[in-house]
Amino acid sequence: MSSTSHSEPQRRIEDDEIDLRELFSAIWFYKWPILLTTILFGLGGVIYALTATPVYQADAMLEVSGNKNQVLGELSDLLADNRTPADTEIELIKSRLVLGQTIKQLGLNIQVSPKNTLLDRVIPSSSGAGRVEIGEFTLQDAWLNRSFTLIAQGPHEYTVITPEGSRYSGRIGQPLNVNNAFTLLIKKIEADLGQEFSLIHYSDLNAIEKLKSTLSVAPKGKNVPIIGLTMTGTQPTQIVNTLNGIIDNYLVQNRDKDIQAARYGLKFIEEELPRLHTELQDAEDKLNQYRTQNKSLDVPSEARGTLEGLNKLEMQIVDLKTEESVLSEVYTPDHPAYKALKEKIQVLENAKKRLNKQITEMPATQQEIVRLTRNVTISQNIYTQLLNKQQELSILQASSQGSVRVIDRAAAAEHPIKPKKAIIVALATMVGLFLSVLAAVVKALFKQGISSHEDIEVLGIDVVANVPRSTLQNQADAAFKKLKKKSKDARSNSLITLKDPTDPSVEALRALRTNLYFSTMDKSNKTIMISGATEGVGKTFVAANLAVLMAQTNNNVLIIDGDMRKGYAHSIFEMENETGFTDLMTEAHTNYKKFIYPTKTNNLSFIPRGSGSNDAAELLQSPRLQEFLVWAQKQYDYIIIDTPPILAVTDAAIIGQHIGTSLLVCYFGKTEISDMEETLSRFRHNKVDIHGVVLNGIERTAKNAYKYQYGKKYVTE
Repeated sequence: MSSTSHSEPQRRIEDDEIDLRELFSAIWFYKWPILLTTILFGLGGVIYALTATPVYQADAMLEVSGNKNQVLGELSDLLADNRTPADTEIELIKSRLVLGQTIKQLGLNIQVSPKNTLLDRVIPSSSGAGRVEIGEFTLQDAWLNRSFTLIAQGPHEYTVITPEGSRYSGRIGQPLNVNNAFTLLIKKIEADLGQEFSLIHYSDLNAIEKLKSTLSVAPKGKNVPIIGLTMTGTQPTQIVNTLNGIIDNYLVQNRDKDIQAARYGLKFIEEELPRLHTELQDAEDKLNQYRTQNKSLDVPSEARGTLEGLNKLEMQIVDLKTEESVLSEVYTPDHPAYKALKEKIQVLENAKKRLNKQITEMPATQQEIVRLTRNVTISQNIYTQLLNKQQELSILQASSQGSVRVIDRAAAAEHPIKPKKAIIVALATMVGLFLSVLAAVVKALFKQGISSHEDIEVLGIDVVANVPRSTLQNQADAAFKKLKKKSKDARSNSLITLKDPTDPSVEALRALRTNLYFSTMDKSNKTIMISGATEGVGKTFVAANLAVLMAQTNNNVLIIDGDMRKGYAHSIFEMENETGFTDLMTEAHTNYKKFIYPTKTNNLSFIPRGSGSNDAAELLQSPRLQEFLVWAQKQYDYIIIDTPPILAVTDAAIIGQHIGTSLLVCYFGKTEISDMEETLSRFRHNKVDIHGVVLNGIERTAKNAYKYQYGKKYVTE
């Protein structure tokens, strides 16, 4: 055995590289938990696929005509803003005007749905029950968007529970009016007795938002005047009717938009024509009168070109100002389209000024004849243009079919689009497999505590025994805890060495016994201290069973429960605890034998904890401990002392001053490296040599699966 009295522990060397063999070993070791987890996730996917409400999809297709009526489309280039006709129509389809009208017509703001349990979803009712037909449902605003509970009470009766919990009874086909708070008329209920339904009346805005969330409207391609409409829902018939309702209401709005525009245009023209007709007559009379007075019949040839150019400019300016009046209702003056139009008008105004300047340079008679002729020409052009537009708008008003054509009306697929059962089950299974494998790898790579003898040996100390976890001992401990309701560190009153001598843990302790024989052969001090870093590492288990094994080889052995505070070795040996080690240390006499009790095992004597003491450290520092150990070594071949954990109290450091061989017990997966480092440091500080470590409670893990299985098989054969 090596000693740690003068050697500093080596630093742990962390390997940053991942050992693939260790990963695969971990996966193989946890193969059954991985398989079970994967199956459970797969079953969860199956249950979800069976219980999830099927979602269906209906679709339709519209064509938006890009060839608008010339009268209504003269400003389209200016107002387009790089948007296709389909883009504008999509926004109209999703508008509150169209959706709100559809909701009102179909009663979509009232939702009634059965409150099905998970079993109802897995095994639907064979009777097909679970439908309610609502005739009327009005209520106060405070109850909008809140759930009522409807309970079927028979073929002609029902009970309704308000959101506040008030209950009211009603009959099928008869309105239920409750203090003007709400009115409910149910036309029909197809449900089992006692079946419950959720009844909600949504506000207009809420209903529109819910409908919009199920509706998708998008062009079929870039710059393509085809619009696709899709709607999803749990009831195929309802989504088909709803989508067709949206299409019908949109077509009405589209057609009415053109008709309304034509109506407004006709009204404007009918109001303007009489005034323009009067202005035209006045202009013609003034021109004729001037010609008669000045004996001038026509515009001079040199001014005719200027007059024609001026007339064209006037008509263009009038058209652009008409467009400006429309743009002013849509855009601010800073908009690029509005600015571009103003620049065009300014260019024409500048050209008009230049022509007017040319006219002012003519003789006075020619100037007047040009002015009067220009007024007549402009009035004639405007009057004729309005007459033509009046005819066009009248035809449009009588025959407008809108700018949209229905290519495909709504139709729903026979099979639901969701849930994709096969995909869900496959994904759930894959997620289960991934998570279980990940958990296994993480557990194997990042497991807390000491998991192999290499973890101890890097501290500069040898592992003198690897003690497997005893299944029989665990069962006895569990039964003892349940019976006595003790702490988690309680131990049963049984010796595994006597109960099952072939247990692998007993065989490991036999190897420790052999190791101790050879290491103490030449020593005069054959006292052995068993200590540990913390509680619950199995110090007493190792000490008691080791003592029995050493006594079985005809050695006279004394085992002492040196834990004056919490020692429980007396329960293992099934002995009383009236007097013991504490009393031996406190009483001033040399009759040590009165504190020593024989056990059921030949050659094995025992000193229990005794009455206990909170001043154990002070008692142990007295000369009496040294005196007793000198006497005991003359009476026994081996003395084994079970001491309390060093990190809890200093008792082990004091006792260790008088010990020939000191052993530490650490527990597999529980004792941490940092605790071992601190333990060794404290013993070194007190000049106590640690001669070896017993690694107790070794379990079969991904790291040591092969070694564990081989050792267990070898021992049991």
